[in-house]
Amino acid sequence: MAPPPPPPLAASTPLLHGEFGSFPARGSRFALTLTPQALHVQRLRPKPEARPRGGLVPLAEVSGCCTLRSRSPSDAAAAYFCIYTYPQGRRGGRRRAARTFRVDGAATYEENRAEAQRWATALMCLLRGLPLPGDGEITPELLPKPPRLLLLVNPLGGRGLAWQWCKTHVLPMISEAGLSFNLIQTERQNHARELVQGLRLSEWDGIVTVSGDGLLFEVLNGFLDRPDWEEAVKTPVGILPCGSGNALAGAVNQHGG
Repeated sequence: MAPPPPPPLAASTPLLHGEFGSFPARGSRFALTLTPQALHVQRLRPKPEARPRGGLVPLAEVSGCCTLRSRSPSDAAAAYFCIYTYPQGRRGGRRRAARTFRVDGAATYEENRAEAQRWATALMCLLRGLPLPGDGEITPELLPKPPRLLLLVNPLGGRGLAWQWCKTHVLPMISEAGLSFNLIQTERQNHARELVQGLRLSEWDGIVTVSGDGLLFEVLNGFLDRPDWEEAVKTPVGILPCGSGNALAGAVNQHGG
């Protein structure tokens, strides 16, 4: 019999804590504490802030995290990890922000890289809803194979701006999240419907349309045209509103909270 799952952690339970430098600013030092719901950032040098800006980063605003290495020979021992966020502005919109921290507490690059990978892995596990080991090592092996998505883009959607929006906003966010994807631009009406009819659905973890409401209807009709439609309609489908009419995407978003 499998052991019972561990009890859920309290939202404020510290999972990781460390002191790091920053990039590109030199000389600054920060204390980072990771909890199940947020990353707490406190500046230590040059002077602690009485009212820190951006000191609390909710994980709901984080899209992903990756590790980096400097190309400078003088910085060969340090490793870095970068956190990509989309904080909400005063008017409700979101803008991409990236915060990079310098891991330099050990003498060798290998040790600093392991620490950077530990933080990046812990963040990605929390973002994907995966449990962290209570007393074990946090290594990249904890992360499963990334989900594979099929992106269908109507380049003429949104009065011809859908492809530009996809390149500017959608693809960077998907890459930051560490997802695997293939992208197909539709070329004619019902192109997506025809593609879905012949897909080997077992090769995909989901289909995402990047356009208005019409492309999603083509995908759903393609499912229903298949001999195995009862299984096909169980395929996860997403819609990213990049069309002239996005009423369906808005309704789905509203219903999902």
